[in-house]
Amino acid sequence: MKVINHLEVCCIRNSGTSVYKYAEKNGIKTHLYPPKIDTGQFDLGVVASFGKLISSSVISKFPRGMINVHGSLLPKLRGAAPIVHAIKQGMPETGITIMKIKPKKFDVGEMLAQERVPIPPDMTRKILTHQMATVGSKLLCEVLDNLDSYEAGAITQDNSAATLAPAITKSIALIDFRLQSSNEVYNLWRSIEDLMKLRCKWKPTDTSIRFGCVHPPQRILHLKLASEYADSEPGFAVWVKSGKDGNFLCIKCRDGWIAVDKITYPNRKAMSAHDFANGFMKKSGKSNSQTHFMFIKDETES
Repeated sequence: MKVINHLEVCCIRNSGTSVYKYAEKNGIKTHLYPPKIDTGQFDLGVVASFGKLISSSVISKFPRGMINVHGSLLPKLRGAAPIVHAIKQGMPETGITIMKIKPKKFDVGEMLAQERVPIPPDMTRKILTHQMATVGSKLLCEVLDNLDSYEAGAITQDNSAATLAPAITKSIALIDFRLQSSNEVYNLWRSIEDLMKLRCKWKPTDTSIRFGCVHPPQRILHLKLASEYADSEPGFAVWVKSGKDGNFLCIKCRDGWIAVDKITYPNRKAMSAHDFANGFMKKSGKSNSQTHFMFIKDETES
């Protein structure tokens, strides 16, 4: 880019971050936050996935202020985890917003530019994050090349339309089949599948188990579980072998059924649905396809 003649990087910490490693590899000087720089030493500050509120004393050191690359179509999904929450909520699209930074405020500044990014119904967080990084970097370059023009057309956010996307904790991975539909469980899985495993309790042993894979609900519609097990309660589980389609550990949700795989029981390797059925469901003495147990929310790990 012709408008950039000098660049330095500020990190929250100097070890382990991909930004720091990249800067070190490419000979870019790094600073720890807050940066010890002089007023006017740099014209503009650029923030992306920084995770800290920035003080007015830092912003004032940049004559052109600071701008942020945010992973949503603001004012929707303000906060630290907009991509996770967009997928979790089943949104059909999200986007990138380039905005002005306000002192000690997250994601409320004037918007300079936006670009929409579709979310296909089976896309996972990791893939969407990569796509949005590409879109965000391109849009940032366009804004930097024409900053005066974009600032002249800046739009104030409509706070009444704002929604939140707070930082996630381990509790997000807890499942309660009484409260969640099959689509909600699947969307939750694809929103965090590369970060953590969904979990609940296997009631017969009161043991926390984890699911490494959740299939799209549409994949098991042909099994007609809703009619065959119409009187079952949410959390009811059944192992089903479906010819060439494979086999599934299916669990009834508040609405619909979900199929899971790569099931991890404590101190064991991840198991297939078939292995879990043989090892844990067959013990009841019933046939594999007719063995049912309840899954309940893991209240102890919240």
